[in-house]
Amino acid sequence: MIVRMKEVLLFTTARTVEDSILQLGKLGVVDITEVKQPENGTIERRKEAVLQAETAISILNEYSEKQQGGNRYAKYTAKDPKQLIERVVRTAEIRQKCKDRLTTLTQQLKWYQTWGKEVNVKDIAYLQQKGIYLRLYILEKSKVRSLEERYTIIELPQQNGKIPVILISRNQEEKLNHKEVSLPQLSYNDIVQQIKRKERQLAEVTHFLEDQAENKNWLEDYLLLLKDRLGTSQALESMGDIEGRVKYLKGYIPREAVADFITAAEHNHWAYHLTDPEKPEEVPVYIKNPKWISIINPVMKFIDIVPGYKEVDVSIYFLVAFALFFAMLVGDAGYGLLFLVTAFFLRKKIAPQLRFLIYVLSGATIIWGVFTGTYFGAEQIAALPFLKDLVIPSIASFGVDNIAFMMHLSFLIGAFHLTVAHGIRVAQFINSIRALSEVGWIMLVWGLFLLTEQLVLGKTMPVWGIWLFVGGALLVALFSVESKNFFRSMGISLANLPLSLISGFSDIVSYVRLFAVGMATAAVAASFNNMILPEGTSGMGFISLVVAAIALLLGHGLNIALALMAVMVHGIRLNMLEFAGHLGVQFSGEAYKPFKLISLENGPEIKEEASIATM
Repeated sequence: MIVRMKEVLLFTTARTVEDSILQLGKLGVVDITEVKQPENGTIERRKEAVLQAETAISILNEYSEKQQGGNRYAKYTAKDPKQLIERVVRTAEIRQKCKDRLTTLTQQLKWYQTWGKEVNVKDIAYLQQKGIYLRLYILEKSKVRSLEERYTIIELPQQNGKIPVILISRNQEEKLNHKEVSLPQLSYNDIVQQIKRKERQLAEVTHFLEDQAENKNWLEDYLLLLKDRLGTSQALESMGDIEGRVKYLKGYIPREAVADFITAAEHNHWAYHLTDPEKPEEVPVYIKNPKWISIINPVMKFIDIVPGYKEVDVSIYFLVAFALFFAMLVGDAGYGLLFLVTAFFLRKKIAPQLRFLIYVLSGATIIWGVFTGTYFGAEQIAALPFLKDLVIPSIASFGVDNIAFMMHLSFLIGAFHLTVAHGIRVAQFINSIRALSEVGWIMLVWGLFLLTEQLVLGKTMPVWGIWLFVGGALLVALFSVESKNFFRSMGISLANLPLSLISGFSDIVSYVRLFAVGMATAAVAASFNNMILPEGTSGMGFISLVVAAIALLLGHGLNIALALMAVMVHGIRLNMLEFAGHLGVQFSGEAYKPFKLISLENGPEIKEEASIATM
C-alpha cells in the first residue's frame, strides 16, 4: 500500500539551525527536498570520505574470513578510523602495484627461460653498436624452413610446438615479416631478486590487510557516522535563507508520522506548515505492506522500480503472479527442493525477506513439479507408485500429448492476469465514467482471448464472442476520455483503439512463454539424463558413477542457471510490461528516503572513537 504523504515547510532560526537538523535526524521521518543548490565543497569532500570508507570496508571484506598469519610482523594499531581507512586504501593500491610489477617481471623471466638464463641484454646492445643486429622471433616450424635460404638465422630447441629464432644481420632495417620478441629491461639475476622483494612486499601488505580485517565492524560504524555527516551537510546546504536570520526547508512526511512531527516541532520551537502535496509527481513514495507481502521487496529492489505516488502498489499482485510464473518456468520439483534445502541451510546468511521469498518460490515450484511429474527431468521418478497418482495428466511433462491444453492454460492465465489489472482500474475510477471504459477493456481482453484461441489453437469462437468486441469497443470509445467535448473525446478513443487491440492481442499471446520455457527446462533436463545415463546405472563401476554424477551436476547446474535467467527475463516481464501496462503503472516514482541520523542509534563509545577523525 502506498502511504499518503503530507508536504511540510519547516522554519527555524539561523542560530539554532544545526541543532534543529540534529533533532530532525533523530526524528527520522522527513524526506527533505532541495530548496537551493549547495554552493561550497563540503558535500563533495564528505561524499569522497564516504566513498573511501566504503572502499576500505570492501577491501577488508576480502580478508575477513582468512586465517591470520603468524607473529612475524609487527601489528599496526590504528589511532582513529580515518587514519585506518587511508592506510587500508593506500595498502591496497600498493598491493595492486606489486601484483602488476610481479606480472611484468614474470613475463621477463619467461624470456630468459626461452632464450637462456646466461644471456646478457647488454651484450646484445654492444653488438648493435658494432653494427651487428640481433632480432628475436618465435615461429612455427613450417615457417622457419622457408627462411633458412634467405636469412642468417639461428634456431633454438623447440618449445611448446614453436621454434625460437635469432635473425643476425648487418642491416639495421632487415626484419622478418613476423612479430618480433622485445628484449627484457633487466638481467636474469636482477629479475629474480626483484621478484623475491616484491613477493616479500606483497606478503607484508597482505598480512596487514588480514590483520586489520578485525576492525571492519569499527569502520562500518564509522561509515554510518560519515553518512550522517554527509546527510546533515546536504540538509543544511539545501535549506532556504531569509535575510540570514531564518532558515527553512521543504520535505514530505507520512500522514501516520504527522503527530510525532508536530510534537517534535513544538518541543524544538519550529514554525511549520503542513499541507496536501500539490505536485504528486514530486512526492516520494513510501510503500508499507504486511510482512507476508513485503517478501517481494528484494525483487522490486533488484529491478529498481517504484510506482508513482498516484499509481497502484503492485506488490501483492506481483508476488502472487511471480510465484506462479516461477513455478511454471522452472517447473521441476527436484529443483524446487534443491532451492528449499539450500535456503534452509544458508538461512542465517540470507536476509529474512529474501529467505521467505525463496521458501515461497521453492514451495510453488515443488507443487507444480509434483503435479506435472517432473523430478530432475527423470521420468522414472514420476512413475513411482505414490508420485504417479499425484500427476495431473493434462499438465504432465512426460508421456502425454498436452501441448494444446498447456497453450490454452497459458492464454487463460494471461487473460485472467490482465482482467485483474483492469479490475483494479475499475475500482480506481469507481466514481468516474472511466470505470465503464475499464469494464469495456475487460470485455475486449476476453474477446482477444477467444480470438487467440481460434487463430493459434483452431478453436471456433462462440457466436457471442463478437459481442465482446462490440460492447467493449463501445464502452472504451464512449468513456475512455473525460472531456467537455464528447465527440472529440470519442474520436481520440477510436483513433487509439486499433493499436491498443493489436497490443492487447500480443500481450495475451506472450503468456505462451510460460508453457514454452517450462517445457524447454524439462526437456533439457531429460536430455542431460539420457546423454549421461542412457541405460541407467546398471553395470557401472565406481569411477563411472563418480564421473556420471559430476556430469549430471554440471548439466543440471547449467539448466538451473538457464531456468533462473528465464524467470528474470520472462517472469518479471509479464508483470512489469504486460500487467503493469494494462494497469497503467509507469513506475515513475522515487522511493521515500527520510533524513535519519543512523549513527545516533549506536553506543557512545563508538561515537567517541569515530569523532576523533576530523573531516
